[in-house]
Amino acid sequence: MNNENTASKKKDKSLLRKKDLVKSWLIWENFPQTCYNYERMMGQAIAHVFVPISKRLYKDEPDKKKSMMKREIEFFNVHVEFGAIIIGMIIAMEEQKAKDKGIPGEFITSLKTSMMGPLSGVGDTIYQGVLIPILLAICIDINRRGTFWGSIIYFVIMFTFSWLFSYFTFMFGYKAGTESVMEFLEKGILDKILDGAQIMGCMVMGGLISSYVKMTIPLKIVTSTQTFSIQKQLLDVLMPNILPFGFTLLILVLLKHKWSSLKIIGLLIIIGIIGGWTGILGA
Repeated sequence: MNNENTASKKKDKSLLRKKDLVKSWLIWENFPQTCYNYERMMGQAIAHVFVPISKRLYKDEPDKKKSMMKREIEFFNVHVEFGAIIIGMIIAMEEQKAKDKGIPGEFITSLKTSMMGPLSGVGDTIYQGVLIPILLAICIDINRRGTFWGSIIYFVIMFTFSWLFSYFTFMFGYKAGTESVMEFLEKGILDKILDGAQIMGCMVMGGLISSYVKMTIPLKIVTSTQTFSIQKQLLDVLMPNILPFGFTLLILVLLKHKWSSLKIIGLLIIIGIIGGWTGILGA
């Protein structure tokens, strides 16, 4: 009986130290866009964030460490300061998964995907639409008086606010993530949340397709009586953005057939060159 209690306490004990969390947060705040690319966006930065976490969670389990890093390097894009709460939450979930609490890897991925869209919208609106313009207007006005203090004030305020806000949202996400996971497990509603998160994730990724993938057919059929636009009068009538949708499905099929990223990129370049040169495809 005592052995069971001891094992239970070890299972409930936190595997991460405060300095592990601080180190991960510092990586996120300072290097979120150092490995930016169109395939994964911030995915490699997330993997960088999880380097100190992986060393603590799976110190002597290289296979589990690789599995976690593959999961965290997937496509991700969010506002840095507001998105810190997501990083904290998924760290908490990875910790619970390492404790064998029954957290599926798909749930962690779906949570990231479903939350990055809303938080990006809120973060970009508040930062780029409200905070930065107002603060810049004030500081530029100060500089117009023949002083450079406006630039210093802007730097200090933005630097301090960004770091403090990011730190507290990161830690709040970690704490909230730990507590919510335990609550969901106890109430048996994790499967429902997983289904909802997966649906939301698919919706977000669908929205990203129409935003990032641009493809049209500018060809027109000209007769003596009218000009027929293949894009506007045929494809857009059938389904708006049907070409980006179909092209994305093609990439998905190629990935399922074990095509490498380099092969797919090469195919995209060839299709783009031929389509642009012949005038069949346009942006």
